[in-house]
Amino acid sequence: MNFSTVDELILCSNDTCQNVNLTASSVLLYICMAAVIILTVCGNLLVVISISHFKQLHTPTNLLILSLATADMMVGVTVLPIYFISKSVCMRMDRTFCYFTLLCSFHFTFLSIYNVSFISVDRLYALSNPFQYSNKVTFKLIFTVNCFNWLTSFGYSMAYIYINGIRTGNVLCFGNCTVVADGLWASIDLFLVFILPCSVILLSYMKIFIIARKHSKSIRLAKGNPATRNRKYGGGVPKASKSKAATTLGILVTVFVACLLPYFLSISFSVFIPDTLSLKVLEGTLPLLYLNSAINPIIYALFYPWFRKCAKLILMLNIFNTDSSLVNVLTDG
Repeated sequence: MNFSTVDELILCSNDTCQNVNLTASSVLLYICMAAVIILTVCGNLLVVISISHFKQLHTPTNLLILSLATADMMVGVTVLPIYFISKSVCMRMDRTFCYFTLLCSFHFTFLSIYNVSFISVDRLYALSNPFQYSNKVTFKLIFTVNCFNWLTSFGYSMAYIYINGIRTGNVLCFGNCTVVADGLWASIDLFLVFILPCSVILLSYMKIFIIARKHSKSIRLAKGNPATRNRKYGGGVPKASKSKAATTLGILVTVFVACLLPYFLSISFSVFIPDTLSLKVLEGTLPLLYLNSAINPIIYALFYPWFRKCAKLILMLNIFNTDSSLVNVLTDG
């Protein structure tokens, strides 16, 4: 942030800013803000280190989770601090820094949404075509998909900000650093960033749920068959494992959509409600959108045993031991 004079460090005198009163409630709010940022950055950093370091986790699906965790971590590094500052201290910023904050917000939000959609498609294909999955869904393919996703997200976000522009003025308050899209661009953005990927997510997990129920039924039938029960390697084991993984990812996706839905619904219906009320609704739903980046590591910790084991090894600095990357993190013990 480049300030031309010392006077620009004072509070902005406009309707987007509020007076900063240091009270007990505001101190508690700042502590909560700091906790959310730390949880978002450190939690997702643990996911990034785990998947990057331990060779057992080098799978196509985990590469997609790695991309999601990286995007979520960058939300904690760039978007959340700026957003919380804008709600607590109204300081001036130049247009370059405004463009940077908008680009980070749009880029990493776009990335997270499409990462989750790719994960849902990946899990659907793994369950519906288990014998072809390992041959067709390779590490190289997912790496290419991730690169395409990151480049497309960056290009789209740049174009969206450039075409729609920001409010006039070389020096802006944090609250004035916004993009106001016209009706056409607002519709395009709503379709590309929310309707299309979320439709893919919901349809994929509807099919996954159907397949998982079929697998559960076949497992129950297999357990009731004495000949099948006495086999060491029955067909039900991998199906159970895959169904459990699909259920876990389903929880992640459900929480993800629940965090996105209020914000994008408020955008969709903003034309039907007064501007003042629309702004208040958007301000209330935007934090929920960002908080999803902090929630994801909690989901990993609750439902992924490998993440808990990896986190313990990382926090105890055991990853610096010789051949620590070869540790078996997929089994208990």
